[in-house]
Formats: sequence, C-alpha cells, structure tokens
Amino acid sequence: MNELTTLHEAITATIKVAMPQLETVAAYTVADQNTALPALYHAITSFKPAADPGDGRCCIQASFEAHILVEASAASAPLLVTALATQLTILLRQQFWQVDFVEAAKNVQASVVQPAAGSNSSISWRVQWEQALYLGAEQWPWPVEPGPLAFAFSPDTGPGFEGDYQSPEDLQ
Repeated sequence: MNELTTLHEAITATIKVAMPQLETVAAYTVADQNTALPALYHAITSFKPAADPGDGRCCIQASFEAHILVEASAASAPLLVTALATQLTILLRQQFWQVDFVEAAKNVQASVVQPAAGSNSSISWRVQWEQALYLGAEQWPWPVEPGPLAFAFSPDTGPGFEGDYQSPEDLQ
C-alpha cells in the first residue's frame, strides 16, 4: 500500500468517526441516484512542488477537495449542508489524519456549489484545503562516518589539533 492509499483511507476513517451523521464518506467517487445522503466525497485535485526535505523523500503541496451533498427535500437542507461544511472545516484545523508523512492542513476554504441547471435533487458545499505530503522512503546516500561528532574553531583545526576538538556536550 502506498502513502496516497494510506492517506485517503485515514481521511475517510477520521471523517466517518467525527461526522457520524454522514451516510456516505468515500474518496474518488461520484454520487449517483443510489447514494445515501448526506454524503461526503474527497479527493486530491492538484499537486505542486514543495520544499525538498533533503532526505530522499519528495515533498509535494497537495490540494484537496471535499464535496458535501444533502437531499434538497430534507428539512432545513441549506442549513444542514452549511453545518456539515462548517463541521468539516473545524475538523481540518491542525489535522494530520494520524499519519506521519503529512503536515497540518492549511488554507481551508468552503463555499456553496451552485446546482446544475435542472438539478434539484441535492444541494452541495465544497471544502478545499492544502497539505504538504512527504512521499517515498528516507535515504542517506553517504556512508556512515566513524566516530562521534566533534567541533573545532578556526584556526585550531585539522591535523595536529585533534586534541582541541570538543564534543557537543562539552560546549554547554
């Protein structure tokens, strides 16, 4: 299983626990007539490069989007879908999805989705956010150097000055 599969499973599981009033929570799925509402669908919608962590992993800034749908005929449907979008927005605060390769969610935005012409079966809100993802395995391509870490201060460095080097603990 790769990081993206793990992440999407963690997002789905976290949302299901935090928002039990949702009948459907899924990744990369499109609602149809058989979808139990209210529903939430989430997906990564774009990637852009992020700061290289320098450890062999690739860091990308991922943009996510969640669509929340509520049956238009439900009592107080506009308020219900707005409340669900608000609840997800709150859930996203400092959210890591309990995985160690993701930074906290940021740039959270939410907005109503205007229904398509002739569509009156459900109403929807869109919640968007960004998260940095560290993908791949950490690597250290250099051989492990023998010996402890030691410091010296110029000009007293190099051959003949090894006895003047100090350990980090001695610098306190």
